[in-house]
Amino acid sequence: MITDPTELLTAIRQKINPIDATPAVVFNCHITGLEVARSLGKRGVPIIALDKDDKAYGLYSRYTTVAGKCPYPIDDERGFINLLLGIGSALRRKAVLFPCLDEWVFAVARHRRELEEFFILPFSELDIIERILDKNLLYEKCEERGIPIPKTYYLGKQTPEQIASSLEFPCIVKPALQREFTNEFGEKVFRAESRDEFLRLCERAAHHPLLVQEIVGAGVDSFYSLGSYIGRDGQAKGVFVGRKLEQYPPDFGTGCLVDSRYVPEIIERGVDVLKQFNYNGISEVEFIYDDRDRDYKLLDINTRAWKWIGLPIRAGVDLVWLAYADAVNGNVEPAGRQIDNLKWVWLKDYIQLRQLRAGKPEATLTDQDWFDLVAGHGDTSRTIVPAVFSNDDPAPFVQVIKSLFEEQKYYCAC
Repeated sequence: MITDPTELLTAIRQKINPIDATPAVVFNCHITGLEVARSLGKRGVPIIALDKDDKAYGLYSRYTTVAGKCPYPIDDERGFINLLLGIGSALRRKAVLFPCLDEWVFAVARHRRELEEFFILPFSELDIIERILDKNLLYEKCEERGIPIPKTYYLGKQTPEQIASSLEFPCIVKPALQREFTNEFGEKVFRAESRDEFLRLCERAAHHPLLVQEIVGAGVDSFYSLGSYIGRDGQAKGVFVGRKLEQYPPDFGTGCLVDSRYVPEIIERGVDVLKQFNYNGISEVEFIYDDRDRDYKLLDINTRAWKWIGLPIRAGVDLVWLAYADAVNGNVEPAGRQIDNLKWVWLKDYIQLRQLRAGKPEATLTDQDWFDLVAGHGDTSRTIVPAVFSNDDPAPFVQVIKSLFEEQKYYCAC
């Protein structure tokens, strides 16, 4: 992994430019970026992997051609953009950019005009991204267009005291913009059990734009996602539905066990939402099933590849390749229907979740599953998709093992 910018540009000229293929630049490079690099690298695409964290798994993949350390956009957006421009000027041909977290998406979208001299950005313009990633704007637009969402209150339009008088507890306090909130508190959302706790949490996070939602769904497995690639022509080139089975941290974490489960209603609604926002690119549209009215309600949209992007890839809907091929060739054949009954697992978080629980829910993996998974044989190796572990690309998993022995605050870079 290269830390010096001059050495990074030299490596790009020596290792990337001689390859007769359009490169891809992937950042950040933890679980999500690793899968992006693997998807494209297996097809001969030269990969430039960047991350602020020199332990990021994708930096160590055999499918990464050049790996480098870069500034973090939240800390030094201009420095990050300048590094990209330097990379672009060193490349022999335009590369395709794959930002893998919201803050990286925002950074390149804000500087789209200067970056387009050297790069192809396979996703929508900044104004569309802002309307989607800012949850205040997203939910207000959903209400205008009749898209079902959980009951929502907007701090800023009303005071916490005014909202508290209408709330049923428990409820969720969540940020309009995710990453800076998560970086500060180590949580995606707050759960308020009472009026007093709600008011305390609002005061604690008052420097963030906040909103409040009712709690919907009977359990973790009420969460579904539509993963898709909407092409530059506005048509869906690949669609995939996954259901969350387990998450870590257990209350409001990210998925650590997810299965592939085709649900036509989610595909229809999710694609329609994306078209209403005029979005093109890879995205994850998150829904929750509300058993009170038997309807799927929109929770969030990620305008990028997301944590378990490896599941649709294994299920035959390679959204990463569709985005790359469309960006490079402008013509891509739609993917077929997904393979169902596959499970994606992030072992590190899943093991911690099991340790927290005395019982084993039906969704969990058996001991034989574990053996077959790690040994790489048996039926399990064909139906379970590990987030990082791969027999043909073992070095990233070595980084996972190393991290187990480090004292650090929990952080999910996805």
